[in-house]
Amino acid sequence: MKVLHIAPTPFFADRGCHIRVLSILQAIETCGGKNILCTYPLGRDLPDLDIRRISAVSGYEQTEAGPQKGKVLADFKLIILSLKTAFKERPDVIHAHLHEGAMIGWLVRWALIWRRIPLVADLQGGLVGELADHDFFLRFGFLARPLRWVVGLAESIILALPAHLFCSSGNSERIFRSDYRIRASRLTRLDDRVDLSAYDPTRITAVTSPFASDVFVVTYSGSLLPIKGLDVLQEVMLSLTAKRRDIGFVLIGYPTETMAQLIDEHGIGDRVTLIGRVAFESLPNYLLSADAGIEPKHSASGEGSGKLLHYMAAGLALVAFPSEHNRTLAGDDALARDLTAKSLVEQIEELANDPARCRAAGQRNRERTQPYSLQSGGKLIADVYRNLGLAPQA
Repeated sequence: MKVLHIAPTPFFADRGCHIRVLSILQAIETCGGKNILCTYPLGRDLPDLDIRRISAVSGYEQTEAGPQKGKVLADFKLIILSLKTAFKERPDVIHAHLHEGAMIGWLVRWALIWRRIPLVADLQGGLVGELADHDFFLRFGFLARPLRWVVGLAESIILALPAHLFCSSGNSERIFRSDYRIRASRLTRLDDRVDLSAYDPTRITAVTSPFASDVFVVTYSGSLLPIKGLDVLQEVMLSLTAKRRDIGFVLIGYPTETMAQLIDEHGIGDRVTLIGRVAFESLPNYLLSADAGIEPKHSASGEGSGKLLHYMAAGLALVAFPSEHNRTLAGDDALARDLTAKSLVEQIEELANDPARCRAAGQRNRERTQPYSLQSGGKLIADVYRNLGLAPQA
């Protein structure tokens, strides 16, 4: 089975959206599928992946999430590349990623309508909620409400294009079903997946901790952006570094400018280590050297939190909000009590004060990742393909 993926993003840039796309590619491979990925010119190639890129685009020069001037031209080029690739490679299915990818995939499908290529789409969250998370609507003052309605209408149209939709969490599933009336037969919840073998401590060597052996290490991995809960993370760090010298933070992600400035201004460089960007393949080495993993994001878009699975696979205790998605992954007893930075601070202190409880929580988290293997994800995707009349290999 040949699967053409369309990803309007600078894949691969070692961030959450791309990690999910990669896990889907790997999951499909476990059931015998062959992947071809059409994407933007930026990002790095990964071994054993067939990646086709558009040519360079003026005005699109960064791999960070967020709007860029050249995005419209990049999408136009991606339409052409995807159409040429689909015509030449004759894929059995088009698997689009993100809302833009669904639109591009639909155009490609209809340009080659005589081939009757099924279109499926993976949407990590609701478009309206994502734009709200970015404060997009607030920029338009009194026009915010009508603009939100227009975007909601556009999203409704986009959601009607694919034969089947994948969503990333129970929250996004609820949004698509209740707000957009997507039938259950057209929607499959595909929680993030993780390569469990990549976190096998008998095969992976953890990096040396930057702190003394008696320091409790809290790690964060992901984009250091406001939409990812940067303000909450900063509040937690400042609160704990002001009163505890036995708790340290390791921050893995980018862009680093805002966080580096905060560390310097408050003189907390001895208790906060800013690693910056690391290759995704090296992430297990860093996570295995920590005690707990923090997720400060609370999103209105319904997007899941893939980093939680990686924390759990590494056997870390969790410091995260009790959202529906997080509770499904980890259970209520593994999470903070409420949706405040103070509750995250209290969770860290409780774990640091009770190392045995922390280790036990980490072991339980590792065990709870078993249903989220790449193989289980591949089976779920293969079942959807099969219901569309395709026949993935066993």
